[in-house]
Amino acid sequence: MMAKAEKTVLDFALSEISLLEQAVISISSGTGWINVTPGVPTEVGEEGGSLFSWLSGARPQIAPLATWMPALDGSGKPGSMGVLHGRGRLHRDGIAKLHLPEGWIVKQDHARRGLLINVGLSSPERVARTMIDLVDALAMVETTGRYFAEVFRRSY
Repeated sequence: MMAKAEKTVLDFALSEISLLEQAVISISSGTGWINVTPGVPTEVGEEGGSLFSWLSGARPQIAPLATWMPALDGSGKPGSMGVLHGRGRLHRDGIAKLHLPEGWIVKQDHARRGLLINVGLSSPERVARTMIDLVDALAMVETTGRYFAEVFRRSY
């Protein structure tokens, strides 16, 4: 039987990034994952799009979603971070502008599925800050300065 994941939602400003850092620490042994997205103005979420665009997935990803999954303890594999965004393929120049930490390797740059990154050994502060930097850099609209994180913890 698969373990159920409990979800905690964090709503924080950049000055409160320590909340995200603590969440990173709490799952760093591979016991869960974290999703982070920036806040966007309410009127942006209310804008257009037909029912077809919602059903077909044709709407652009206005607010990026970064997901971090740590490596399982003892697995010897890197952790991973995925970023869904609406900017399409970034190519080498666009990826270089993201200033990823040393040792982090982009494994996928896909127009619809976004980025997939192997995360090298990094401090909780570096993981949290990079998640915030990525969703800010890839947002399609001006963000509110607040962030939302869903922290999933598996209980075995």
